[in-house]
Amino acid sequence: MTDQTPIPPAIREPLLYGVVDVLRADRVAGWVIDRTDPARNATVEIRREGRLIGTVTANRPRKDLERQAVGTGAYGFAFAFDPPLEEAMEFTVAVKARSRDGAELVLQPVANAARTISAEKRALGRILGELADLRDDISDLQRNLASAEQGRQTFQERLELVQLRIETAVSAMAAPPATQSGWLAAVAIGGAVIAVGSLAIGIFSLFAG
Repeated sequence: MTDQTPIPPAIREPLLYGVVDVLRADRVAGWVIDRTDPARNATVEIRREGRLIGTVTANRPRKDLERQAVGTGAYGFAFAFDPPLEEAMEFTVAVKARSRDGAELVLQPVANAARTISAEKRALGRILGELADLRDDISDLQRNLASAEQGRQTFQERLELVQLRIETAVSAMAAPPATQSGWLAAVAIGGAVIAVGSLAIGIFSLFAG
């Protein structure tokens, strides 16, 4: 680790502060401190082309931070790329710190942390990240559509069941011919009562679901 790590100013500091001081094809490293509570350690997300490839805790001891009395000094993090990045593809890496309270900070590389990255490559890196976000949004939309279709099918099945019960109830409540005996009429009335009860249960289950 370098001993020339910049330290944040004491005034108007963000809730999180840190940097990336190593960015190579095989490794990314740096440090970040949660200014609201130096006893806590932030979580660091490493993304490549917008996709999350690793999460680490910024809790490694740093001698340079200890010498400069930055909290406890144990705010370092490191992550190894496996497989390593392709040649000159460091610009596709993005590092974001997150506190327990939900605060976020994109950590920027310090001078000499990585090869000089041209403006064109930085723009390409942003485009790749946006494309990855769009892919994630499309996946979420597809899952939501599948869930909605399943809900529609369930509702259709319940609706058909209620319709069947209504038809049964209407048929059972039809007056029996005068030529039928009294006990047949009683059976028909009893069937109507049962059908109406089933109808009520069906409608209740439809709305309760």
